[in-house]
Amino acid sequence: MGGLQLTTKTPAVRKEKKKPAARMEYMGHDRVGIINMRRAVTRDVKHDVLRAADRAFALAFDFMQNSGWIAGAADQIISDMIGTELKLNARPDLARLGYDDAERAAWCRLVENDWRRWSWTPRECDIEGRATVQEMLDGAARYYLAGGEALAVLDYMPASMRQRYGARSGVKARLVSPHRLSRYTSLVEGWDQGIYHDENGRPTHYRFKVSEGGIERDLDLPVMAGAIQRIIHTMDRGTTPNSPRGISPMTPAFKVIAQSDQLADATLTTALLQTAFAATITSPEPSDQAFAALQQIVELSDEEVFDGAKDLASDLMAVWEQRIESLKSKRLSIGGDASQVNHLGPGEKLELHTANAGGAHYESFQRNLLREVARCLGVTVESLTMDHSSASYSSTRMAVASVWPTIIRRRERIVAPIAQGIYEAWLDEAIAEGRIPFKGGYRAFAANRDLVVDSEWRGPPRPSADPYKDALSEKVRLETGTITIQEVWAERGLDWEEGLDQIAREHERFEAMGVKSPFGRSTGGGAGPLGAAADGAREQSNAD
Repeated sequence: MGGLQLTTKTPAVRKEKKKPAARMEYMGHDRVGIINMRRAVTRDVKHDVLRAADRAFALAFDFMQNSGWIAGAADQIISDMIGTELKLNARPDLARLGYDDAERAAWCRLVENDWRRWSWTPRECDIEGRATVQEMLDGAARYYLAGGEALAVLDYMPASMRQRYGARSGVKARLVSPHRLSRYTSLVEGWDQGIYHDENGRPTHYRFKVSEGGIERDLDLPVMAGAIQRIIHTMDRGTTPNSPRGISPMTPAFKVIAQSDQLADATLTTALLQTAFAATITSPEPSDQAFAALQQIVELSDEEVFDGAKDLASDLMAVWEQRIESLKSKRLSIGGDASQVNHLGPGEKLELHTANAGGAHYESFQRNLLREVARCLGVTVESLTMDHSSASYSSTRMAVASVWPTIIRRRERIVAPIAQGIYEAWLDEAIAEGRIPFKGGYRAFAANRDLVVDSEWRGPPRPSADPYKDALSEKVRLETGTITIQEVWAERGLDWEEGLDQIAREHERFEAMGVKSPFGRSTGGGAGPLGAAADGAREQSNAD
């Protein structure tokens, strides 16, 4: 074989890619990356609030002022939370202060009556003498919807100024817009979005932006003035945990609200376009290019074209000139005084063009957008749209049952604390100045303040699709012992003790006049202790 060397070449081994091992993890199912397209970071909620709250406040107020849907929803939410007023139900624990049940009830009635007179008198309760306490609560609820928080500041008017305005009390309230609370933040100093916190994280001062003579300046106010809370700041801290400030609850629905308005505008524009149309005539006649080509043939010399071409072009030009003159004599008028179209030439066709609208799905799509808005705002779709065509008794009850806890939650966390703060300051002054008597005087009250100022705030009752069926349900629950009289009256926003006292007075009046009392069972007699006593008296009379 000589110098011939034989070599063997080992074939290359193909390396196969290892398939990723299957893993169990959150968001591991997003193979196409749809979730990854959403930009999101992990940080404290207060940073998101600081960045977006001012813009959200402006947008929310804009929608409430310029969108009929949102303006109506805001009015509905405020009506559900407050109604005509939040009624005070004083519930002091006075047993250990020397009061028996009768004295406690009389004292509570006195306080509630005096509070109602004071809170409904603007010169007494408002520092500017314009609004009642109930109107302030309405404004607080509206500020909450726009800014996610509500603010009230308590002032004290000296006696000399009270005489000037004809006011008896010195305690006055002022409703403040959330945008007037500064966003100044300096964590080193202790300021976080306009609120100063001590070493334990408790707010001690608020920095407001006030306007004096057209000039804006910062004003720092303390939270407490002795034992009285001077600044009342309420917000739903469950939606923005660990944030000192709130944000509008309608913020998640801004995009949908804008889409609804845009859809309505686009649909209206299309509908207006459909009232206009364009007319075209399709004709077999040649285009401008064909006319130009024939004109060139006519202008060429006899040597430059084939035999007969020039004559044919001239004949065609003559025929088309006659057709054009014929077309000029025709009348084409659509929408004018003579709305007519004369007969067209051979091969011609008249076409009318209108704007096409995809309105077949408008109603369903718009309703779906409004359903999302209603879910975010905490109202039923029927109350938002005022369309009850597809609602039944069962669906209405279920819808109310779903949103009513949201209404109660907002009432207890937003407007009731403001009313309670104003009430506590008023009661403190009323007892101190002797307008409300109290055993042991102001010193006893100050030593037991928490026991005396305890109260409930009741708003309008839950809406009912069928009050008769609800009454039957309450009757069954009372008979089975699964509900109390107090709960039944509380659901209607009423005080059961006050109601029973009134029933007793009316029952006694009926008895004194010899008229059968309407307060009784279907078999006769009165309900409760009065009814039992009446039944016992009748049985004894029959036995005698």
